[in-house]
Amino acid sequence: MGLAAGAVAAGLRLALETAETLRVRLAQSLPANPIVLASAAAIVAAIGTLLALLIGRMDRDASGSGIPHMKAVLEGHSTMKWARLIGVKFTAALAAIGSGLALGREGPTVQMGGATGYAVGDFTRATGRERRALAAAGAGAGLAAAFNAPLAGVTFVLEELQRDFQPVVFSAALLSAAIATVVSRLALGQIPVFSVPTIPAPSLTFIPLFIIIGAFAGLLGIGFNRGLLQSSTIIEKLRSKSIVSVALLTGLLAGLAYLVSPTLLGGGHGLTEAAVHGQILLGPAIVYLIARLLFVHFSYATGVPGGIFAPLLSLGALLGVVAFFGSSYLFPNGPSIAACVVAGMCGLFSGVVRAPLTGIILIAEMTGSYDMLLPLLASAFTAYAVAEGLGDMPIYEALLQRDAIKKDWNLDDGELQTAEFEIKAGSTFDGKPIRNLGLPEGVLIILVRSAGKELIPKADTVLYEHMRIVVATSSSVGLKVVEHGTRNGVSV
Repeated sequence: MGLAAGAVAAGLRLALETAETLRVRLAQSLPANPIVLASAAAIVAAIGTLLALLIGRMDRDASGSGIPHMKAVLEGHSTMKWARLIGVKFTAALAAIGSGLALGREGPTVQMGGATGYAVGDFTRATGRERRALAAAGAGAGLAAAFNAPLAGVTFVLEELQRDFQPVVFSAALLSAAIATVVSRLALGQIPVFSVPTIPAPSLTFIPLFIIIGAFAGLLGIGFNRGLLQSSTIIEKLRSKSIVSVALLTGLLAGLAYLVSPTLLGGGHGLTEAAVHGQILLGPAIVYLIARLLFVHFSYATGVPGGIFAPLLSLGALLGVVAFFGSSYLFPNGPSIAACVVAGMCGLFSGVVRAPLTGIILIAEMTGSYDMLLPLLASAFTAYAVAEGLGDMPIYEALLQRDAIKKDWNLDDGELQTAEFEIKAGSTFDGKPIRNLGLPEGVLIILVRSAGKELIPKADTVLYEHMRIVVATSSSVGLKVVEHGTRNGVSV
């Protein structure tokens, strides 16, 4: 499974790098006229979008990022036709991202990695629960291989996809991520994804700056999420009438983006590296941030296969550039621009996806900036707190609910599953008997673990901090209610 996920990730990355090389050579072969070059970029993007939409019609689950579908599979709301999905997702993503749309390869890689895990489950005749564990491990392996970040792949499975610690899932995810990363490094090299100058550990006196970056990243994350959902709704109506119109409009926007800067097209790797090396000034950074945000929203809204991880990182990098120049008056001898850029990347990821641990580990592994762990933590958790405090829904949860309406998934009626939670001090459940927890219908606490002992709970069993409860339910919403009650000190 790790071998297959690593091979798929490496294959897609190599194919996309080839496509980007071909686009560069095309530009070099044309007259050095901005209108001519922008027109060529527009034509390529329009053709790529049309091809991706046509190919994507072969499997409706191949559209978009693929991570919401992966979550639906793991929660028992959907199944996966893995053989068709892998082929459709790979070719359609290559057509869309390779033609210059502002999308990333990580979403498709996560979904295809999950499909390899599902395939292993089919071949081994695994049970439903075992098949989902394999799919989760494969998805984590896909992310690990895509970003050369094995620990981030494991963390993503536990923090975003599964959201409960099960030894079988952890073991499978860890092993698969390690193997997939080895395969990816053998094919692509062992250096980090981003070339980042050495960043010395910033002084603790600059932590307020990273908190400020995190706060703005949280606000930008809210705007990103709401804009993405709104633009998807608008473009979906147009797509239902004519995919040719969507392709032409995409080409037009790609041409305009090219006129602003060719680096605004594609996943944004070059844009991110330019930001981290201090090659973008304040004025261009603001223009690029606005233009890139709009193009990312439209690119995803077309419905072609492609993820948002890489585009998010480029937007976060530009936010970091703006923060660096904007803070120069408050912190005249402050951290380097690279430190602000890395913090912006981590903060925006956390504000949008709402997986701060994954963001911290992912950025550290991708950039090799391990001395930045404390500033990254400050930025990530501030962004998380701002987005959560303002009531914004994590992007993949929102996309899952949106897809559930379109594909007729009942999110309250999945397969029976169990999960284990620890009662945190000061949480809603701390100090309350089970009868007073207000659990949703269909949610049952079947076991309580305390001080090394296990007991079958009754209605008057009182829960205290550090106790662990095992919950059985077929409702993913019910699991989220329990998770909230065991971790948060507010009314459920």
